[in-house]
Amino acid sequence: MPKVKAKRQSVSLDMTAMCDVAFLLLTFFMLTAKFKPEEAVTITPPTSISEKALPANAGFLTVSVGPEGGIFLGTDDKLAKDAMLERMANRMGIAITPEMQKNYNSSELVGYPAGAMRQVLGMKPSDVKAQGLMKGIPCDSANNELFLWVSYAKIANPALQVAIKGDANSNYKVFNQIVGTLQEQNINKFQLVTSPEGKPQ
Repeated sequence: MPKVKAKRQSVSLDMTAMCDVAFLLLTFFMLTAKFKPEEAVTITPPTSISEKALPANAGFLTVSVGPEGGIFLGTDDKLAKDAMLERMANRMGIAITPEMQKNYNSSELVGYPAGAMRQVLGMKPSDVKAQGLMKGIPCDSANNELFLWVSYAKIANPALQVAIKGDANSNYKVFNQIVGTLQEQNINKFQLVTSPEGKPQ
């Protein structure tokens, strides 16, 4: 007796479970992602042919110079960042509230005179920028607050390396003041941050 051939049927896949997983993952990443905070100042560094990048996972204290010559300070070392705030607030007689600490932590850069610290830390970083309060840290012979910020960071972490990032259109005299301030603290080795130059065709 001949065998009965089973009727061929097309294969069907139920994609409902896969779609559910995809949307769950998408929702998870949307809810947990942190947006990059708005930059306090836009700096376009000069170009160079150097291809050496800053060492990864090395604590850096970055002194930035804006196009108008304002000096800004930032660090990727949380201990040094907190120490800078604590010591400068004590010097100025300011009691730091949790809200002020939160605003300070959410800002990447310090860039205001110490006298405006209470006002700046009482506002969100976006409001500070909108009101034009990020004018830069004073660094002149009469009032060199950059010296204080840098020294407080180095006290917290003496291994911090220093990098200077300047705008291509900023004034050379400001760089001279920064280098002089660093040399006053026996910091004679620092990195200059540049953007890569386009390779010739």
